[in-house]
Amino acid sequence: MKIIAPILTFAILICAALLCFGHGDEEVAEDQELVKATGYWIYNDLEKGIAQAEKTKQPMLIVFR
Repeated sequence: MKIIAPILTFAILICAALLCFGHGDEEVAEDQELVKATGYWIYNDLEKGIAQAEKTKQPMLIVFR
């Protein structure tokens, strides 16, 4: 009985982690579509981002995923 409780707890934690973190690719794809549709963010075009930063005299934030 003492062995079953830790194994059951571990199994529940693994299942919870899979449910919480299993949809990352879908969420990234949805975010990318939303970002491209608004036109506010420059996605996957470094040259265009640099040109916009120079034009507006504002810094750039580059996020690597």
